[in-house]
Amino acid sequence: MAVEDRITYDPDELIGLMERELDRLKVFQFDSRYRLLLGDAFLDKLSAWERDIRRRKEDPFTIVVCGEFKRGKSSLINALLGEEATPINVTTETVTLNRISYGGRGNEAVLSGGRRIRLADEELLRESLERLAAQLGEPIKQVEIRRPAELLREATIVDTPGLGDSLRDFSSLVEEALAQADAVIYLFSVNYPLSQSEQMFLRTMIVPQKYTELLLVGNYADMLSGREDYERMKALLAGRIQGLLPDQEPWLLSALDERCRQTEESRPNPAMEDILEEGFDRFRTRISSLIEEKREMVLPDRMERMFRGMLESLEGDLAALEQGLTMTGQDVRENLERVRAQKEGQIKAQEETDRKIDEMIAQMQAQASEWLEELLDRLRREAGELSDMAAADLTKYYSFYCIDVLQEAIGRCQDYHMLLLCDELEGIAKELTEGLSREAVSQNYGFRFALDNKTWTKGDNVSFVVSKIDSLGLLSLVADGVAGAMRQKEMANKTPDILKAIEAQYSGLYASVRQAVEGTYRQMGTRIKKQLADYYGDKIREAEKLAEQSAMVARQDEAKKEEIREAIGQVRAVFAQMEKYQTRGRQ
Repeated sequence: MAVEDRITYDPDELIGLMERELDRLKVFQFDSRYRLLLGDAFLDKLSAWERDIRRRKEDPFTIVVCGEFKRGKSSLINALLGEEATPINVTTETVTLNRISYGGRGNEAVLSGGRRIRLADEELLRESLERLAAQLGEPIKQVEIRRPAELLREATIVDTPGLGDSLRDFSSLVEEALAQADAVIYLFSVNYPLSQSEQMFLRTMIVPQKYTELLLVGNYADMLSGREDYERMKALLAGRIQGLLPDQEPWLLSALDERCRQTEESRPNPAMEDILEEGFDRFRTRISSLIEEKREMVLPDRMERMFRGMLESLEGDLAALEQGLTMTGQDVRENLERVRAQKEGQIKAQEETDRKIDEMIAQMQAQASEWLEELLDRLRREAGELSDMAAADLTKYYSFYCIDVLQEAIGRCQDYHMLLLCDELEGIAKELTEGLSREAVSQNYGFRFALDNKTWTKGDNVSFVVSKIDSLGLLSLVADGVAGAMRQKEMANKTPDILKAIEAQYSGLYASVRQAVEGTYRQMGTRIKKQLADYYGDKIREAEKLAEQSAMVARQDEAKKEEIREAIGQVRAVFAQMEKYQTRGRQ
């Protein structure tokens, strides 16, 4: 073993060393001379980072629970805490960050300007929060929930909105939560085990935070038929994450089963009870042991992550200042002109890109319609073979079965086509932003992730498909005269009548699904084009800002440039010391 590998560090001393570096940064922030030399833009950003790092010092161990739409995040938290701390409903309830900490039972919404408003438990529901935000005339930044649960004595839990929640984009809120995380529980469904977009999220947002503990959890394991199915799912997941997270072993759990066990209600799958009970107990134990393991090093690890984020965020600004030291007046004019020309060319480039996107969307829509029509043909044939089913079962389950199948099908079409679109658009984005700054578009899937999670989602598909199909009355099949107000004992002989009614619905169902696909892909295209425009606009604004920073330095006389060079060197010296903490705390 090398000598370096045998060195350990005292956490308190390490924190003291890190705080000393933060104190050194304050010199730059409050000395007016440095503000004149380095500029407001750079020092304001530096100040924001320094304040945020100090503020996070007081936070307890923080577990962030995230995942896509309807993966059961709130249900899992309630199962861990042993009570209904966060709301659950058939609609998406989590519309902001829910920060759950220890204390006497109470809830508050966090507003701007340091204001808070107390909430009753029933006001945690989506409709109540949205109504309250409308009355206040501003969004609710965060909901803070206090509960006297034992786990919360040691950790705070952050419940995040689903990526692709309904028709809104919550990815910035999730990104903010991840920056606060000491551990992440990433939740997926065993019904859709780690889709491409979920793997993309792990690759781009979780894996880079190398000191953040990650627990991969497959929820709804009560849907598995038994131990053989359970082991088969574990093997499938091991293959999917082998190249991404080779040391991870996903947990297969059921939050529903655990809550039923806690409340002594009937559990969803008797054949899986022992497996699910053992699995959840081990998971809870793992959470507790993780908190204990990280107790001493959580603060140094957290500060190190934030140091790394600060250095990455400020590197472009420092490089622009350094570039200005070597630029002539002609260089400055050419640099500003180049950015201006790129900005003017944006409209023309976007118009051409929009046309290309429209063509691709039209082709994909036609393909999806063809696939779904084939599926409907199969469903129609299968419906004719259900004569042995009881009428009660048909009226109770068939319409929902259709919705589930079509919902899943259109989701799979969207998944497939989004991957093709993102491959194409990542190249387009690279071309559009080439030369805007020294750093071209990152090829680490960052843009592709943004598109995956900000354009169109399964949540959107749910709302479109259900609304379009329900307009036919398929979901109210019984109420529309098929069975009417028949008593349960009269249902047995009505199966032929119900099958005839189902058959009669299918001609309209074809039209309804075509409308749903058309609307889905139309909005997909609209939102992709907006996302691309926003992305490109952000790059232009960043390039303008960096060009102005370079120009500011280049316009100074040689004596002032020497002072700027010295100031930059002093900042880089502090940053170099901070970089040493990238590995020190982990040895």
